[in-house]
Amino acid sequence: MSKDIPEIDDLTRGINDSELILTQDSVETQVEQRENNNEAQEKDISVSLSDTGCWDDFMEFLQSDGSGTDKTERLVCKLDRDLADSLDDCDIYGRCRSDLVNAIVRAFFKSYLPRLAEYRREKKSLFNSYNL
Repeated sequence: MSKDIPEIDDLTRGINDSELILTQDSVETQVEQRENNNEAQEKDISVSLSDTGCWDDFMEFLQSDGSGTDKTERLVCKLDRDLADSLDDCDIYGRCRSDLVNAIVRAFFKSYLPRLAEYRREKKSLFNSYNL
């Protein structure tokens, strides 16, 4: 097995080379420009999402005292770790993660219930054909 050891000139090439430094600067500038463009696109998306009223509905559900729902009737639902951590980082009206998830889902349902209805499962029960 032969070891390919580079020549010293190959190792030192580019040290104190102004062309290499300028090239690196332009690459960094291009990366910054791409990041700025991505941020601008994300702002455009967030503005269009807020126009749906979904955010306002979410905030209303969080502000309500919850008297319309019984918290003892809640079921367990598993969240991805990154979502759970992100929700735990939020402090909105001192509400817990479960309250945030419920408000998010209720706001989504309020905005998109007609679209969700298109995907409703057909109930397959023997009782459907039984007449009293």
